[in-house]
Amino acid sequence: MPLKCLLVMDNAPAHLPGLADEMMEELEFITVQFLPPNTTPVIEPMDRQVISNFKKLYNKAHFQRSLEVNSDTELTFRDFWKHHFNILHCITFVDKAWQQVNYRTMNSA
Repeated sequence: MPLKCLLVMDNAPAHLPGLADEMMEELEFITVQFLPPNTTPVIEPMDRQVISNFKKLYNKAHFQRSLEVNSDTELTFRDFWKHHFNILHCITFVDKAWQQVNYRTMNSA
């Protein structure tokens, strides 16, 4: 029986659309199939619940920071991003948001 494999991938930008055409001869037993756009949230409940919750918590932390900085000044949102937000803030917000995703949300997903 010949070796065959089906690799199912979503349409994330990191997944090269020409991947199937570039498979080496040693890997010709692998068939690559891409899912149609916007189907991942339907088949992966983590996308609907946990990731959605995480994004809300991240955005909440981000807007709280922008309000704290902007309460004393009249910065535009562009100036806030340019001078008062950096990768360290982003990582801190990611950590804070992930810690706030509760057990109940994870368990229900």
